[in-house]
Amino acid sequence: MNRLRTALYGAGAFLLPLLALLAALAAPAQGHAAAGWQAVPPPAPPGLSAYVPFDATSAVARSTVQTSTTCLPCEYEHTLWTRQAGAWRSLPLPAAGVPTDVLTGTAPNDVWALGRGEWGDFGQYHWDGSRWTDRTVPDFEVLAARAVSRTDVWAVGNYRESAGDVPGAVAHWNGSAWTLTKLGEPGAWTTIRAVHVVSADDVWVVGSGGGRLYAAHYDGGSWQEVALPRLSGLSATANAVTVRDGEVWIGGTDRNIYTDGGTPRAFVLRGNGTDWRTTYVPVPAPTGDASEDRMSVQALAVHDGTVWAGLYAERAKDRGLARWNGSAWETAPAPGTTAGSEVTALYPTADGTLWANGLHYPRDYLKGYAASLAPSA
Repeated sequence: MNRLRTALYGAGAFLLPLLALLAALAAPAQGHAAAGWQAVPPPAPPGLSAYVPFDATSAVARSTVQTSTTCLPCEYEHTLWTRQAGAWRSLPLPAAGVPTDVLTGTAPNDVWALGRGEWGDFGQYHWDGSRWTDRTVPDFEVLAARAVSRTDVWAVGNYRESAGDVPGAVAHWNGSAWTLTKLGEPGAWTTIRAVHVVSADDVWVVGSGGGRLYAAHYDGGSWQEVALPRLSGLSATANAVTVRDGEVWIGGTDRNIYTDGGTPRAFVLRGNGTDWRTTYVPVPAPTGDASEDRMSVQALAVHDGTVWAGLYAERAKDRGLARWNGSAWETAPAPGTTAGSEVTALYPTADGTLWANGLHYPRDYLKGYAASLAPSA
C-alpha cells in the first residue's frame, strides 16, 4: 500500500481523489458508530474509560492502561483529566492507590473521585481546582454517584462494616458533611447500583438484594422501599434508573436457567411506583447460546422525550443502544468505533445533549470512548 501511495502521488495531483478512495477501502472498517453521534477526541490513545460531562465543552474523565500481562488479577494505570473549553488538562490523582472508578462533579473545580482503591479500601475524595480533600466515610463502597450541585451530591453502594450483614447504602453530601443511610433487609446482602435525582424530595435508587430486585424512594424526609416484580424469580439485578414525566424506568439483567437456557436478558420496568410493566430488549439474531446472546441494561436516560438504554451485549451482536419507540425497544450500534462496543453510562445535560460513555471489546482492557448526540431541531 505504501508503494501504491508513492506511485500515485508521483502521477499527478489529479490522482489524489483516487488515492483517498483506495486508502479508505484499505483501512479497517470503522462503520460501527451509531448515526448522529459525535465522538469526543480523547486526550490519550487508550481513550476514555470514564467520561462525565458538565456541559458542551467541559467534563471530568479517566483514561486507563492495563499494566499487567495477565489478569490474575488485572492491573491498571489510571490518568484523570478535566476538559475545559474543549481542551484537556491532566488532573493529579488524589494519592497512590486511591479510588477513581466512580467520578462525578459539576465543574472542573468541583470533582469527586469515589469507590474502591487498589488495596481494597474505600474512599471519597473531592477536588476544588487546586487540591484534593479526603472526605471518606469508612467502610462505604461507592458504586455510583450523582452531583447535582456543590452542596447536593448523592452516592450509593454498600456499607461493609462487617463480613456478614452488608446493607445497601446511600450517602448525601450537603456541602460540608456526608449523611449515610443503610437500606435493605437486615441480614441480607443488598447492593445499590444506581441513583437518579429528580429533585430534593424525589430521589430513586435501585439494585438487588436477597436474589431479587431492590428499589427505594426518598421523599425529602425518609427512604421507603418500593416493591418490584420478581421477574424470573431466580436472579435479577437493577443497574439503572431514570424518570420521564413522573414515570419511573428501571433497567438491568434477568436470568432464569429453567425457562430461557440461562441467557441473561436485558429488561426494563416502567411504572408509577405501584404498578409496573415489564419489557425485554430483543437480542438481534439470537443464536440460542447463552454466552453469545447475553445482554443487560447498564444505563437509562431521557433524550428528546424518549427513553434510551445503554447496553452490554456480546461483541458479535454489535449492539450497545436501545430506544423506546412507544411500544417496543429498537436496538442500535453503540457510538464506539469498533465492533462489540458497549455503553456503560448515559448523561443528559441541560442543553438537551445526550452523552454516552462506553468500552470497546475486549472490555477487560478498559479502552473506552465518549460521544454526544445533539437534540433534534
